[in-house]
Amino acid sequence: MLKTITLCVVAGALLPGCASHPEPPMAQYRAQYRFALASPGSKFGALPPSAQNTVRAEIGMAEITDVEKVPSAGTGAMVYKIYFRNADLFPPLYVAADGSLLNPDLSVAAGAPADTFGVISGGPVSGVKLSDLPPVVAKTIHDRVPDAGIAYINKETWGDRVVYIVSFSGPARHPKLYLATDGTVLSEGPK
Repeated sequence: MLKTITLCVVAGALLPGCASHPEPPMAQYRAQYRFALASPGSKFGALPPSAQNTVRAEIGMAEITDVEKVPSAGTGAMVYKIYFRNADLFPPLYVAADGSLLNPDLSVAAGAPADTFGVISGGPVSGVKLSDLPPVVAKTIHDRVPDAGIAYINKETWGDRVVYIVSFSGPARHPKLYLATDGTVLSEGPK
């Protein structure tokens, strides 16, 4: 008798697991998953690698809720506006395709990392580290603007001479500095 009761209890416990749930209609299933390619992760993955690196460096593991492409009014270049779940702690972040960190008015807050390559002002440009500058150029920068933070340094060839263009973190307070390889400050911009 005990064996029969135990068998009935076990069978009663297993029977509900055998019940099947009806499949949702195909139209309802498709409607539920219509935005798979517009997820925040896929939008972040579509950013240029240098922009992704800047976002990771600035916010770490904060959850991204949206990535929006915004054309820059001045140049027409694409700028990326990144929104975060905790908007109070992480306001929208503006990043250029080259990895430059931008202010909300799209001015450069911090330049792209020094290992970027591209074309600016019509001439070839390469990022340069402060430690890679000729000593007289580094000394001139320190003597002219000792309290300024350097955003980035570009090396350009103007005709037959090499020019270092130093951009600072506060461009309104410290405009770009154009230096020859001998440390001479040039007053003119690109030719």
